[in-house]
Amino acid sequence: MDRIRYLSEVMAQGQKEMCPDREKALSETAYHGFDSFQGLYYDLALMELKREGLETPPIRVPIIRKALNRIDTRLDCADFTIPALIRMLYAHRDAPYFPEGLAEEITESLVGFKYWLDEPGEVHSCYFTENHQILYHSAEYLAGQLFPERVFPNNGMTGEQHRVHGLTFLRRWLKWRARFGYAEWLTQGYYMDDILGLINLTVFARDEDVRVQSKMMIDLIVLDLALHGFHGHLPTTHGRVYAGFILNPDLEDCSNAMRYLFDEGSVSGLCGGAVMLAANGYVCPGALYELYHRPGSDTFRERMSVDAADAAACGVDPKDFDNIMFFWGMQTYSDRVCIENSLKVFPIWNWMTNRVKAYLERYRLCDEAGAPCPDAPDFTAMTQVDIVTRRTPDYILSCAQDFRKGRMGYQQHPWTASLGGAAVVFTTSPATLEYAGRPNRWAGNLFLPRAAQHENVLFCIYRIQPDFVDYLYSHLYFPRAEMDEYTEKYGFLFGRRGNAYIAVRSLEPAYWEKKDPALFRLLYPENWQEKYDQAPDYEYIAQGHANVWAVEMGSLEESGSFESFVESFAGAVLVGDTHSFTYLSPSRGLFSFGWGKPLTVNGKEIPLHDYPRYDHPKCHAPFDGSPVEVLTGGRRLLMDFENGRRLEE
Repeated sequence: MDRIRYLSEVMAQGQKEMCPDREKALSETAYHGFDSFQGLYYDLALMELKREGLETPPIRVPIIRKALNRIDTRLDCADFTIPALIRMLYAHRDAPYFPEGLAEEITESLVGFKYWLDEPGEVHSCYFTENHQILYHSAEYLAGQLFPERVFPNNGMTGEQHRVHGLTFLRRWLKWRARFGYAEWLTQGYYMDDILGLINLTVFARDEDVRVQSKMMIDLIVLDLALHGFHGHLPTTHGRVYAGFILNPDLEDCSNAMRYLFDEGSVSGLCGGAVMLAANGYVCPGALYELYHRPGSDTFRERMSVDAADAAACGVDPKDFDNIMFFWGMQTYSDRVCIENSLKVFPIWNWMTNRVKAYLERYRLCDEAGAPCPDAPDFTAMTQVDIVTRRTPDYILSCAQDFRKGRMGYQQHPWTASLGGAAVVFTTSPATLEYAGRPNRWAGNLFLPRAAQHENVLFCIYRIQPDFVDYLYSHLYFPRAEMDEYTEKYGFLFGRRGNAYIAVRSLEPAYWEKKDPALFRLLYPENWQEKYDQAPDYEYIAQGHANVWAVEMGSLEESGSFESFVESFAGAVLVGDTHSFTYLSPSRGLFSFGWGKPLTVNGKEIPLHDYPRYDHPKCHAPFDGSPVEVLTGGRRLLMDFENGRRLEE
């Protein structure tokens, strides 16, 4: 989509969604939205339109000052606002429409900020997850480049010294991501935050290697969206997920970006990453545009991240403190191989200190007693992930194969099926009945299952530890209100939306739980009561710590009529237990699987691990290899990270 058209849509959406009560808008604390502290991306969009001579509403200086206050008080996620401020200074500060005195206010906030953990001052913010790292490093680099002679009072370094410091960390981060992909894989929100950290570098970075590498890292995100995007959404497995994004895909940040990149998606809400793509003039490479709009069906594989224990073999030495943020980026701070260096990250107490010290003592006590002890304990970890996705014109099914089975979970989301729109289906092991925790009722898992997919068939096995007596069950999200047809037969739940079909069966008996009005208030704040009154129950619960969920997808093209699809399951038998079971699929034949057994289909074992980086008919690349090349529709995109070369044809 043309950048001006997209920014105009953002402006129009903002006019609809902004709070009419200005005092309330300035006082509210939500992280997203046109009136939040990240609302300044709307005002940046106005500036971009004004620069093109278009008429817009006034720029909202109080909202920009809300972002500046967050920076000045060093609150969490202040770094999410800095890319907009950097672009304002680089591209707009001398324009007649730029508010008088605002440039000076922005300058003082940026010069006074704490840019990294090695600077003085307490740390109340998260600096170290994968997305925060690139945001802080790029902010330091670009702020230092903008004010090279200024002394930044927090640590007494000049802007040029900050530029060099940020550059060192930037190059490490870019190298790690180029080699291993994104640990926060296929995230509906954090991919856009990565873009926030990268996009200004593609235009304003003085160092050519940073400009080129940053653009190729954005290309990799857009490649993931092109491969896994489905009707303007990203309904896949995710490294980190939030309930609102997955249950109402129109709310996800990536949908905004897909609207701009692929002409398909939603501008509901405000996505800073998408605004920044348009503001900085990023144009979707033709090969990726063609890849997203490819016809037909395909099943493909992808691999990202590494296990901490394998990092040394990949050339990332955990004993080298310069590499510690590699491990913190994939949230393996507590792994045995790097925990000694993790203790050095915060010389004085921080909220992470207790966590690291507790795990270190566990290692020492277990070693003294000769007792077994997991070397990779942290529940937030996003280690090696091997992904299978099947995308057809009618449905998408995506799975993180056998990811950390049986471990406590955080925001990792092993699998999703989508029939389009909000007709998304998945299971979780809930950790609470609320929607805001990590994990919670629908986002993340208290205990991670063993999930595996082959083509259009998926299994998800739960074995929940008995200590958690209030949550010894798994449940299925099956939004019948989003289906055009629904029936229950032969022990399966069946749904149809358009030409897409789904069948789900629980090995253990299951039942419908009464719908929760709180969920509708979260997803549909403007008309939640109407939605609630019209919707049937959507939560299907199987009691017990151990269960198998079997999922099979179909379509009019693949399966004939919906009635034929349903009737084909008359002999679809699921027998056994979580340790060993078989399933007779009407479309694929006999499956065998279990908690400790390989996945076999008609006697042939299906590999679940160690996939290539990309294994798709239009894009194949080895893991930890270069280059990545996409060839489709007569278009080509080459991303050669090793030689710093990007070629688009």
